[in-house]
Amino acid sequence: MKAVVRAWLPGLRFVGVACLGLMLGLAGSIAATPGGIGGTGIDPGGIGGTGISPDGIGGTGIMAIGPVQRFGSIFVNGGEYELPAQTRYRADGQPASEKSLHLGDLVRVHAVEQGGRLDALAVDISHAVIGRVSQIDQSQGRLVVLGQTVQILPGTLLRTAENQPLPLSRLKVGDEVRISALDQGAGHWQAMRLTQLSVPPAGHGLPFLLRGKIEATSAQLQRVKISGVWLSVRSGAAQTGLAVGAEVVARGSQQSQGNVIDSLQAIAPLAAPIGTRVAMVGFLQAGSQGRPGWELQGFQIRGADALLQAQLQSAARSQAAPVFVVGTLTAAQTVAVERVIPNVNALQFALPPLAGGQTPPAKAGDKGSVTGATPQFISNGAGLNLSSPAFVAPTVPTVIQPGFTAPSIPAAPAVPQVPQMPAVNMPSVAPPVVAPPQVPVVVPPTVAPPVVNPPSVTTPALPSGLQIPTVPRP
Repeated sequence: MKAVVRAWLPGLRFVGVACLGLMLGLAGSIAATPGGIGGTGIDPGGIGGTGISPDGIGGTGIMAIGPVQRFGSIFVNGGEYELPAQTRYRADGQPASEKSLHLGDLVRVHAVEQGGRLDALAVDISHAVIGRVSQIDQSQGRLVVLGQTVQILPGTLLRTAENQPLPLSRLKVGDEVRISALDQGAGHWQAMRLTQLSVPPAGHGLPFLLRGKIEATSAQLQRVKISGVWLSVRSGAAQTGLAVGAEVVARGSQQSQGNVIDSLQAIAPLAAPIGTRVAMVGFLQAGSQGRPGWELQGFQIRGADALLQAQLQSAARSQAAPVFVVGTLTAAQTVAVERVIPNVNALQFALPPLAGGQTPPAKAGDKGSVTGATPQFISNGAGLNLSSPAFVAPTVPTVIQPGFTAPSIPAAPAVPQVPQMPAVNMPSVAPPVVAPPQVPVVVPPTVAPPVVNPPSVTTPALPSGLQIPTVPRP
């Protein structure tokens, strides 16, 4: 028996070393997947690869902020949201309808789970800027509208007023455009959709819209500085209570004497209960008004732990491409982030593949789709190639880091079959029967008590006839 074990011991050692190497290789491969990003990853049990768990949706719901990626319901951040008849629509704070939705529009969707699907209760559309192009650099894909620098990417959707594809070369100074974009801060935006608008009749001012923060004001709020641009305010046009730091939407008209604001309204804060799950894409910016941390899409952002806090800090240093985060609303306008995925393509992020390679459904009149576009990032084009399955049954999207070559894992060597050990018959040994010793019963001796005879005492006899002498009386 010992000889057989000694013969097989080298082979068993080799197999053990090979198995250990295979396990280490698999661990390294897993670490390169999005499930290993920052130790958090994307919860494969989440919705549409966003990491949102359907548990607890009931009364709190989900808030998704990002561009419209696809129609047939709408897809935002890779998640599919149904648009039932009771869905409420708003565009830049004004009542709107489903017809106002276009591919590439930045939206805020508030949804709840209904029978295994996500129904949108409200869809709010947000445009970054509407106005006349004052400068354009065709080679760099940059233009200036109302003092805002807008970066056009190869994947940006360019459309005419009739919703037809618009080559960038046909865009010129003086064109009126409407832009949906992600805010990079300091008056810089990354465009997701640009629509060339029709020129109004002569004598009518060109309408404009500017979204941003009030950076400064003049006396009696006659002029305001929004995102680096000073604008005149028509008397009575400003909402009361506005101050420096307020997020606002300014509307007005571009006239010969300058840009005049006809309506200056604060952007209403998110009306959602504590515990709402929030999934959004955008650029992290330093907290305003001396607040620590970062801001994203109007929310105060903080990591749920020290590791996530470090990931946010790393993502904030890069402004080349947006970041995707998932978290929970823990206080008014404050989100505790639980997932961080940097360098995403907002128009393609986590989109599920279409069955059979079919063309994605498009809304009537909205020709063209983001499918087939190859968006590039501003700096070096590095980004994440993410894909996920259908919204209801997601899988973890594949993340390939730039410049990373996944190591090849050698096939595990065949494990030699260990010969079956011969059966060894062990002799059966009956335990001896040990009888307990017989202990004799000890009978204590009977001791008779001694008989004590009391001594006989003889009373002496008095002599009889004793005469008592007679004493003579005197």
